[in-house]
Amino acid sequence: MDWIQTHVPPWLWIALIVHGVSLGTVAYLILLERKVASWVQDRIGPNRVGLGFGIIPWLKDKKMFGLGQPLADGLKFILKEDYRPKGADLVLFTVAPAIMIAVVIVSISVIPWGGIKETNRWFSTKDIPQASWHDEAAKLVPPGAEIVSVGHVLDDHNKPVPNVAEVKYRYPFQIADVNIGVLFVLAVLSLAVYGVVIGGWASNNKYSFLGGLRATANMISYEIPLGLCVLCIVLMYGSLNLGEIVARQTHYWAGIVPAWNVFTQPVAFLLFLVCIHAEANRAPFDLAEAEQELVGGYHTEYSSMRFALFFLAEYAGMITTSCVLVALFFGGWHLPWIDKLDFFAQRADADPAVTKSLFVCILRAVVFFGKALGVLFLFMWVRWSLPRFRFDQLMDIAWRALIPMSLALTLGSMLLVYATHGRTYWGLTGLDGIWFLLMNVAVLIGTMVISKLLPAPPNTNRKIPVPGSRFMRTPLPSAAV
Repeated sequence: MDWIQTHVPPWLWIALIVHGVSLGTVAYLILLERKVASWVQDRIGPNRVGLGFGIIPWLKDKKMFGLGQPLADGLKFILKEDYRPKGADLVLFTVAPAIMIAVVIVSISVIPWGGIKETNRWFSTKDIPQASWHDEAAKLVPPGAEIVSVGHVLDDHNKPVPNVAEVKYRYPFQIADVNIGVLFVLAVLSLAVYGVVIGGWASNNKYSFLGGLRATANMISYEIPLGLCVLCIVLMYGSLNLGEIVARQTHYWAGIVPAWNVFTQPVAFLLFLVCIHAEANRAPFDLAEAEQELVGGYHTEYSSMRFALFFLAEYAGMITTSCVLVALFFGGWHLPWIDKLDFFAQRADADPAVTKSLFVCILRAVVFFGKALGVLFLFMWVRWSLPRFRFDQLMDIAWRALIPMSLALTLGSMLLVYATHGRTYWGLTGLDGIWFLLMNVAVLIGTMVISKLLPAPPNTNRKIPVPGSRFMRTPLPSAAV
C-alpha cells in the first residue's frame, strides 16, 4: 500500500474517476435531453427500457423510469452498419470524429474540482542528519505533489518528538494544475472546429460541406466574445489559473453575499452563456446541422460509432464549457454559508482552497458537478424553447452585438482594475464589486442606446423575383379582364 501511495500519482486516480463520471454522464444527458423535450412538449418521453433489457430475470419486468435507454442506444450504435459513402476520404472520414472526442476529453483535465488536499507523513530521523531531511521527505511525496514544509513532530506540549520528522505536502484535487488553465481550455476547445470541417469535407456531400462551412463561421465568430468575457475575469484576478480564480470567490461581502463573479460581471456571464451555446452548435445556434436545410449537416453521412462519437463529443463539450462557466462565475466548488460550519472549517492556513479532509474535497467536487448539471439543464431548456436563427441573424448577433459589448466590458474592467490599484488581484471587496456591477449596467444601457443610433443591417432576407417561377404572384381574375 505504501508503494502505491508513493509511486502512483494522485492525479491518476482523479483522472480515472473524472473521465469515468463524465463519459457516464454523457450517456445519461442524452436521456435527460429526451425527457426535457417531452416535458416541454407535454408528453412522457422514454420510460420503457429498464436495466434488465428483458433478459435479466429479476429486472426483466421493471421499467425503472427508462434508465436503460442510454445503454440500449449505445448497443444500437455498436451493432449498426458502419457505412462509408463512395468517394469519401478514407482517413479523414475516420479522423474527424476522433478529433472531436479527443478534444473534449483533454480539455476537462484542468477543471479544479475540489480545491487542494493537504496530507502529513512521518518518517524516522534516526541516523539521518537534519540537513538531509528534505531529501528523505521527497521519497515519501507522491509524484505531482508539492512539499510544503519538513520539520519536527510536536507533542501535546509543543515539544519535538525525538527521532520523528513530519513532511506536509499538497496536491490539487484536479487532473492537471496548469497555470494557464483558462487559456488551455479555450485553445483546446477551439480545435473542435477542425473535426466539424474535416468531417463535412471528407463526406463528399454538398450538404455536409455546407454544414462544415457554417460551423467554421459560427465557431470562429463566437470565440471572439467568449475570449473577451474570459479576459474580463482574468483582468480582475491577474491569473489564468482556474483554481486560483475559484479560491478568490470563496469569501463574502457584508458577511452574507457570496463574492461570485456572476454578481460583479452579470453581462459578461450572459455573453459567455450565449457563446458556449454557439460553440457547442446547440439550438438556437445549430445552423451547422439544420435538418430542414442540410438534412443533418456535417454528420449526414456518418453512422454507427463514428456518428456516436460526434454525438457524444457534443455533450462532453457541453460538460466542459459548463464547468468552466461554473468556475469563472459561480465560485466553482464553493457552497455558500455551509463552509461556515465547524466541520468544513478545516483549512490548513489562510488559503481557503486547502483542506486536510478528503471527504471535503469529494463533497466540493459533488457541489461543483451539481452546479454544472444546472447549466446543462439550461442548455436543454433553451433548445426546446427558442427557434433557430437565420444565418444572417447568427452573424449579426456576434459582430453587431456580442463583440462590441464584450470589447466595452474588457475596456471597463481594465480601467477599474487600474483604478483599484491591484486590490482585485486578491479578491474583490464589496465596494469594488459594486463598481464592477455599475460598469456592467452602464455597458448594457450604452449598448441599447447606441443600437438605436446605428444604421439597420442590410436586408439579406429580401425576396428576389424570379421570372417564370411558379411562386410569382398570379394576377387576380378581375385584373386580367
